Amino acid sequence: MNIKKTLRITTFAFAAALLGPWATATAATDAPSFNEAFKGYDACFLLYDVNAKKLVVEYNPGNRCKQRIAPNSTFKVPLSLMAFNEKLIDQNTVFKWSGQKYDRAELNRDQTPRSWLQDSALWVSQDIAPSLGYARIGKYLDDFNYGNLDFSGDIGKNNGLTNAWLSSSLQISAYEQLNFLKAMEAHQLPVSHEAIDQTRQNMSLGKLENGADVFGKTGAGRHRMRTSDRTPSKLRDGWFVGFVEGSTEHYIFVSNLTDRQAPSADDRYAGSQILKPIVMRILNERTAH
Repeated sequence: MNIKKTLRITTFAFAAALLGPWATATAATDAPSFNEAFKGYDACFLLYDVNAKKLVVEYNPGNRCKQRIAPNSTFKVPLSLMAFNEKLIDQNTVFKWSGQKYDRAELNRDQTPRSWLQDSALWVSQDIAPSLGYARIGKYLDDFNYGNLDFSGDIGKNNGLTNAWLSSSLQISAYEQLNFLKAMEAHQLPVSHEAIDQTRQNMSLGKLENGADVFGKTGAGRHRMRTSDRTPSKLRDGWFVGFVEGSTEHYIFVSNLTDRQAPSADDRYAGSQILKPIVMRILNERTAH
């Protein structure tokens, strides 16, 4: 089914009824609404059809998709593009673990460009960014039109090269993430095709239920109410962005959320851990081809 106009939807069922190959095969009317799925969160979900060159799903209550928040680990995508383009890394690069112990076991080992993205190894980002330096990163951010372009870091700490993207000064909206990913998919960013292809390859997350390939990157942190705040709040931010590509289909998805109230002390989930399953369920709400 061809979509004649952008859909601003509030339920999975309505989306499934109109999105043709993105429609669920059975029990579409039983699919929970976006409002129910995102209950307790301020959230955004965008689905862009690359072939049709238009948004086909836009969940944007209160203009949430225009609100800038820190990119957190989704910044690994542009950082990877920079590093590959500058030939600081290639697919055979090994990032040597310093021996410093981290909470997640998968971080306590040497990393590759793929595991850096797959395991979201912050320490690799914090090695790469200083190697690039403020001037080069600033130029790339400007060329990428990446959010507010502010790589200064936490106020008074001079830590932009290690922290700017971590619930700190650098902020980006969902619409801006979408435009960045559209330019990436169209090879319209000022980086080599190889840099884009290798970064995209390292974002691979496997397949959807219908066999389409899915590529993505999550991000999580704490919400900063204002860029002038010296510390973020207890509210969690989460991102999940990426691409879906099948035999005849090609989509970009962008999603984020923020707690409306601070989580309880025993709620240890990161924002991305909450968001990713919701988005994967949306992406799988479709028939097999």
